[in-house]
Amino acid sequence: MQYVEYYQIGGFGAHLWDNSNEALAARLMGRDGAEFVLGIRPNGASALLLPSDLFLRLVKGRRPYKAPYLAEDFQSLSPVQFPTKLHLVEKLNMLASKKSKGTDVRDRSKANTAYTVGGDALSPAGVARSSFEHQRVFYMLCQNTIKRQFDYALCPAPWFHDVRIFSFAFNTWASDTRPLDEREAQPKILDVGWTEFNTPTDSSDLVAMSTSHYVVEEEKFLNNPGRRKLTLPNVSQNMPKAAISTILKNLFNPSHDGASDSSKILLVHDERATRCALRSFGVDTSQWKAGIKDLLYHHQDGRASRRDQYSDRKFDGRDHRLGKWKRDRSISPRMQTTSDPRRRSPPARQARPFVYLVDVRRMYHNMMEVPPRDDTVLSNALALSVRDTAPARGEDDLVIYEDIDPKNWCAGRESRLIGYMWEDMANGIAIDEQRALRIKFSKDLEEHVDCHDGALGATGPGDEVDPNDILQPCTSTAGRANAQRPIGMFDSESEDEEW
Repeated sequence: MQYVEYYQIGGFGAHLWDNSNEALAARLMGRDGAEFVLGIRPNGASALLLPSDLFLRLVKGRRPYKAPYLAEDFQSLSPVQFPTKLHLVEKLNMLASKKSKGTDVRDRSKANTAYTVGGDALSPAGVARSSFEHQRVFYMLCQNTIKRQFDYALCPAPWFHDVRIFSFAFNTWASDTRPLDEREAQPKILDVGWTEFNTPTDSSDLVAMSTSHYVVEEEKFLNNPGRRKLTLPNVSQNMPKAAISTILKNLFNPSHDGASDSSKILLVHDERATRCALRSFGVDTSQWKAGIKDLLYHHQDGRASRRDQYSDRKFDGRDHRLGKWKRDRSISPRMQTTSDPRRRSPPARQARPFVYLVDVRRMYHNMMEVPPRDDTVLSNALALSVRDTAPARGEDDLVIYEDIDPKNWCAGRESRLIGYMWEDMANGIAIDEQRALRIKFSKDLEEHVDCHDGALGATGPGDEVDPNDILQPCTSTAGRANAQRPIGMFDSESEDEEW
């Protein structure tokens, strides 16, 4: 991460507050709403932040006595927007901490108490929540909608724009009764599928370029009870496992020289199970990187270390940038000496990972705060209202969307759905706001269906509920200077073109 200082707005440990959250929100709202940096701490707690230059402009240069936070204090830094004062007040109320009891001083706000109860250290919740925000930042960088990368301490890897996006899916035999360790070591895989997508740009969203689907020849007579096997026209093939293994190793293992290989983001549904499946085909996943944090925050050789940047930060009344605060760290005499230029070794050069693995299933679970269960690609795609696109286009070259039947299975189609599920979440609003919006949308849909069912006597039993009659939730995209059309969470491509 780059060295950036942040001031916290509201909540536990804030630098800026007011007599009420309503007064604070009124002070912060602009004509087009309010935008902040959402910081996810190592334990998963969140905070609203402003970079120091924007904060000092807001408070007319009056730097608080409390030292600012640093980019390295957070696992992720991403845009979060509030279109109205009401939305911002609701967020500030969620971040308002209750009084601590005794010596247990910690953030007890509704938004964060579940994350701070275990302390400040890095936790699975911190990794998962920040990983979700990393996907959002990646998508916005691809679409060039982040105006000032410095505000988010971003330092994309030199190969950022060369990264290719793939998704991978597979189906196993559901009637396999062997012990778990045997099923993980040698899973009975019925089919595999993968899709390569065009990387999003400032003029297009994620688009499937090509899909491959292979049915394992040795297992072609096995079926999963209660489900129907599907094939993709002109795509699906039966092939021996050894031949599939060769294709997968050529695709996901780097070449011997590695000179011409592009890094890949591989979207999967259940990281652990996917690694087991690919290893059974001979694919080496041991050097793969979990998540894309290193792709966004690339280590720069020669950059001053955090200790270096702190060591000389003393109060100086002549320096308006430092104001009245200072940060000193206890440094041993050996480290304070400057006579030995070799006292610090240069940082190790960061190698380029060949595959960044992103677990879309985990993204969904952590966004919706639902526990892991026996879910599938299809069930989670249905929950997100994601649909696949038909292989052929309709009249006037319009995209045709196909509904999902959870009783079908086809790894080729499921690989496409994994990509669209990732896009639906990565191209949405911040994690907590997105969860609240999706829950509200589901409740509105249920109420609409209930009302429709109550009126069947008037409308007739054959009528169906049209989801288009229901108000769609909206998201706002960061970094666009001008007013823009409302972006529906489930908008279609044709609607984009009509705007």
